[in-house]
Amino acid sequence: MDWEEAACRLESRLDLSRIPRNVIERLDRLESVYLACSGGADSVFALLLLRSYLVRQKRAGSLCVLHFDHALRGQASVGDAAYVRQMADALGIQFMDARAEWTGGLDQVSEATAREARLAFFRQASGACEARPAWICTGHHADDVVETMLMRLSRGAGLQGLCAPRDVSSAGSGLHFLRPILDWGRDELRKELQLAEVPWREDESNRSDKNYRARLRKEAVPAWERAADRPLRKGVGRSRCLLAEDAEALDAAAAYFWRQCWDKSETALDRREVASLPRGLQRRLLLLMPGGAGVAAEALELALAAVQAGDPLKLDVGQGSSYQFSADWLRISKTEEGSGFADWEAFTLPIGTIAYLPDGARVSAERLRLDGALREKIVSGSNDDAWNVYLDDRGNQSDRLWVRKRAPGDAFKPFGKSSPKKLKKLFIDRKIDRMDRDRLPVFVSEESGILWVPGIPPYADGKLGFGSDAALRLTYVR
Repeated sequence: MDWEEAACRLESRLDLSRIPRNVIERLDRLESVYLACSGGADSVFALLLLRSYLVRQKRAGSLCVLHFDHALRGQASVGDAAYVRQMADALGIQFMDARAEWTGGLDQVSEATAREARLAFFRQASGACEARPAWICTGHHADDVVETMLMRLSRGAGLQGLCAPRDVSSAGSGLHFLRPILDWGRDELRKELQLAEVPWREDESNRSDKNYRARLRKEAVPAWERAADRPLRKGVGRSRCLLAEDAEALDAAAAYFWRQCWDKSETALDRREVASLPRGLQRRLLLLMPGGAGVAAEALELALAAVQAGDPLKLDVGQGSSYQFSADWLRISKTEEGSGFADWEAFTLPIGTIAYLPDGARVSAERLRLDGALREKIVSGSNDDAWNVYLDDRGNQSDRLWVRKRAPGDAFKPFGKSSPKKLKKLFIDRKIDRMDRDRLPVFVSEESGILWVPGIPPYADGKLGFGSDAALRLTYVR
C-alpha cells in the first residue's frame, strides 16, 4: 500500500481548525510530539491528522509514534504492532514500541493494571519526569466523551470526572496528554478513512459484553440517540467543555484559598478557615494536602463529614498515612513507626474501588462478567485463593463490603467445609504464620458475614457454578 498517497487523500479532506485551541497552543511549543497508536481507526486518524498539521508547520520530524502491546489478544495484538510499525516506517515517522509481560494468568490483568503498564511505557519512551515533562497525543473522540460521561455518572463522579476526557490533561510525574480529535465522532472519522482508502485494525474485544464501555456503546448510547431531540455528541461535548471550564475555575479558587488556609509551620490546614468554605472547596483543599491526591473516595467523604461536624478524626488513608484532625488543624500524617497493622479501623469498601492498608497492602472488590475459560478455571479449583477469589454475584445487590481485622470468635464456612469453622483453626490448618494472622484483612458482607480471608478458601455458599455468568472478585496484594 502507498501510505504517502493515502495520507494525502485524507489530508485534502481534513479541517485542521477543528483541533482544540488548547491542543494547538501546546503542539506549537513542543520539540517532540508523541502519539499513542493502537492501530485502530481512531488512533490512525489522529496520527494522520497530526502528521498533516506538523507537515504544514515544517515539523514532521518532531513526531514519534508509540505502540504498547498489552499481550492480551494473542496473535491479533502481534499483528497490531506490525501494522503500526509498517505504517510509521512508510511515512518516515519515528516508532517506539513495547510488549507487556504478565507473570500471572491473563484473567488476573484488570483494566487498571493494563493502564498502569501502558503509562509506564509512555514515561519510559518519552523520558517524562517532573523536570522534563512530555506530551502524548491520543485518539479519543466525541463518542468517547459520550460513553465516558455515562460511565462516570453511573459511578457517582464529581465535576473532575464528568469533564473527562479533556483536550489537555495530566497523568502525573511529568506525563501529560493531548486529545486533538475530540470534535470528530467515531462514524465520521471511519467514513473519512474509508473515503481516503486508509485501512485500520479492529480490536474484537471492544465488542465483548464483558466490557462496560462496549455495553454502553452497543445498548445505552443508541437508545439515548433515538430518544434525544437534538444531536447527542454535540450537546454532550458542549457540556463537557462547560464542566471543564467550571473545574478550572474551582481549581483556581482552591489555589487562592489554599494560600489563606495552609500553615507552613504547622504543615496543616487551618480548620476554622476550611470549615467556613463551601463543601466543594473543602474537598479540593483536602485533595491538595501532601498525600491527599491518592485518598480513596470513601475516606475523603468521612473526612469532609468530620470537618463539617467539627469532630476530631484519626483515619487511615493507606500507604502508611492517616488523617489527623484536631480542634485547630487538619493534617495527613505518617503512621507512627511500630504501630503497624494494629492501628487501622474497619472500613467500608465500595464495589469497584481499591483501598490501601497501613502496611502498603492493596485490597479491592469488583464485579465482572465471566467468560468460559475463566469460569472453568475457577470451578475446577485452579484459582489461587491466597491473592484473589471469585464468588457468585447472582442476587447480590449490595454496593459495598466491610474490611476489618480478625476478631475473637470469628468463624465462617469456606469451600470444602460442611459447617462453619473457627478462623483461628483455619489459620492453623493452612499453616498461616502467626505474624501474618493479624495483618490479613477480613472481607465481610452485611448479608452473609465473612466472605474471605486471604490464604483461606472463600465462603462456601458463594461458590460459583458452571451456570454462573457474573462474579464478585476480591483481591489482596501485598
